[in-house]
Amino acid sequence: MKNLLLESLRNHARQQPQKVALSALEQNLTWQDLASAVDELTGHFVVCNRLGLLMKNSPAWVIADLAALDAELCNIPLPTFFSDEQLIHALTDASIDHVLTDQAERIMDLVDVIEAESLEIAGIPCQLLKVRSTIHISDTDSVCKVTYTSGTTGSPKGVQLMRAQIETVAQSLAEAARGRPDDRALVLLPLSTLLENIGSVYVPLLKGAQILVPSPEALGIFGSSHIVPETLAKTLNLCHPTTLIVPPQLLKLLVMLARQQLLPGSIRFIAVGGAPVGQALLDQAEALGLPVFQGYGLSEACSVVAVNTPAANRKGSVGRPLPHQQVRITDKGEICILGQTFSGYLNEPKRNINTELMTGDLGYLDDDGYLYVTGRINNRIITSYGRNVSPEWLESELQSHPAITQAAVLGSDKPYLIAVLVPSRHRPVHEQITVLEKAIGSVNQALPDYAQIQEFLIAEEPFTLKNGLCTANGRPRHDLIESRYFTEITKLYAEGKRTLF
Repeated sequence: MKNLLLESLRNHARQQPQKVALSALEQNLTWQDLASAVDELTGHFVVCNRLGLLMKNSPAWVIADLAALDAELCNIPLPTFFSDEQLIHALTDASIDHVLTDQAERIMDLVDVIEAESLEIAGIPCQLLKVRSTIHISDTDSVCKVTYTSGTTGSPKGVQLMRAQIETVAQSLAEAARGRPDDRALVLLPLSTLLENIGSVYVPLLKGAQILVPSPEALGIFGSSHIVPETLAKTLNLCHPTTLIVPPQLLKLLVMLARQQLLPGSIRFIAVGGAPVGQALLDQAEALGLPVFQGYGLSEACSVVAVNTPAANRKGSVGRPLPHQQVRITDKGEICILGQTFSGYLNEPKRNINTELMTGDLGYLDDDGYLYVTGRINNRIITSYGRNVSPEWLESELQSHPAITQAAVLGSDKPYLIAVLVPSRHRPVHEQITVLEKAIGSVNQALPDYAQIQEFLIAEEPFTLKNGLCTANGRPRHDLIESRYFTEITKLYAEGKRTLF
């Protein structure tokens, strides 16, 4: 079967060999350089069957990913933010036999390494490690990529995807976003994230556009959640990107930088997704002239399902479904997808890709075909007054406020709602309480009475993957947060609500 992505790469190498294809600030690779680097690395992959890719964002990551496609391997991107326990799970769950990494010591501490080959990829020292694998009875012959879900447990599931599915989504996205050869697509999120891999590498690759891959440090990104705004602003103005993909928290930072007139004028398309986005934040972005387009997707549907575009953008929606997807809403309000859906989780029964995917998300389609996502079925709060409330809706609105970084809304079987909050900055306790009371009061004014937050408590620490209080894409784990703060929550309800206006 024709490999559309590699064919595009080689066409660009022939037709525009000296045009820059891949850039990391001071390092540039032309299309000819990129094609040659991919060809060379493909030769090293002949010994591999299932390849784990554990690397920081860099041109080397992109080259390795494309070489894995060229070698027709089953490629398993391993998020660097995974805990050691999660990495061990992925290595064994996916029966990985080789790992390409720029952090060999970490792998050597976790599994038995049989052989090690030193490689230099685009100037980055790497190691191709042969590891002792556990063979599972899982047919991945037609699978080109396994992406691990963010998960709500310590053992994320491997979503199996075929190359044709990935190429279809990339083509649809390229057309929806009106991709152009003169685009400069900036990689901000980890490339192990399927959305970033497809949207910021494969889409510009199809269009012959430039892929910008500064190191996380050059972007001011440290770990999974710490960002230095001044460093990010400096690099954005050095790169002059035209397109980028951000989660809501990064959009919030871009809004702050835009207010300070620190963003370059080159940006034409900012896709936002990965978690619910508060309407207040979208309104702020619009008022500042930021070209923000909200979308929706999930790994099991090969990333993007729907997205707003310059030609079709409706406030509050996540856009119209892409041409390759069909969306249906059940009688209970659940979003179902038929189209480019996954073939099953690793080491679980195979799934028929021609059947509907039940997403677990709640939503509706309007008369013009725009999709709206209102929450998760399993997270729905039913108060003691019988009112149904989606915590994601309220959390996105709370997190749109500059004073609040994270929020978890709770209140099942209770007369009113409370929130566990992570403030955006450290302040003395009495001052922090006053600031948060005003923030919640401001948010409450735009909410119906049954959905207003009547009490809150300040979290002892942020919700992170490490402490288990959120998933890898930042969604709060409500059950564990409620368990962690059970005593404080019980006390709040016992004392009664205060007025937060």
